[in-house]
Amino acid sequence: MSFQKGELSSDYAEYGFDRRLAEISKETDKVALALWAGVLTGPAIFDLIRHPKLLDIAEQFCGPELIASSVYRLRPKVPNHANSPVPWHQDSAYCDPYCDRELILTVWLPLVDATRENGCMWVLPKVHKGDVLPHRQIPDSWYIEIAPQHLPKVDPVCLPLRKGSALLLTNRTPHATFENKSETVRWSIDVRYQSAALPTNAAITRLPGESRPDSARGIPLACYAPEADFLVRSRLRPNEVVTNPARFRAIRSQHLAVPPVSRW
Repeated sequence: MSFQKGELSSDYAEYGFDRRLAEISKETDKVALALWAGVLTGPAIFDLIRHPKLLDIAEQFCGPELIASSVYRLRPKVPNHANSPVPWHQDSAYCDPYCDRELILTVWLPLVDATRENGCMWVLPKVHKGDVLPHRQIPDSWYIEIAPQHLPKVDPVCLPLRKGSALLLTNRTPHATFENKSETVRWSIDVRYQSAALPTNAAITRLPGESRPDSARGIPLACYAPEADFLVRSRLRPNEVVTNPARFRAIRSQHLAVPPVSRW
């Protein structure tokens, strides 16, 4: 949406990074909803996903042939907004069951200090060592949640983090964030990585031992097919690594989305 095009009554430029979207959201939800949906595909997002320090961390867990998983999200938690709380869930619950026992690493990065008041992350410790729990779709929402009767009897851990910190989660770590009760936006971004040996829709040469789509064996096109993966680090096929932000944007925009798996 644009103030110049008359779609907003003000550009709210008098408010800083921590307040501007909160003021815009009092007028319309469209800007925040677009950000939550992953509309941003510019060079800054691309450079963050492929930041060498993040890739060094991801390589330690996922190996040197590294895929940037399709699901990254810039998450502005707007104060007192109905869509801001994210219920207890495991990321694997959104993915194909074939990948449940594999590792898809989430790196959650707060772009401002994340506190209990403004909606920091909460996790259920050690539950990631088990299986994916039964989830259910929340009515009139894009969120799913762990079905209440299956929520583990584990004391949740609150994880306030300073801006510039990083929280590492597996795809089976139950986590949630709750209402932002402050007056400012809690900005964060989460990016995900996986081994290139796992199912992926990235346009890469498949090497011996790597998964290839096979419906007879239940091997999917990708762990999360609706969005596009890409190769972000490789020693065996360096020429296939995506290094250009324009190419990244094209991969995202030209991807032929496959509906997500309906598990629940």
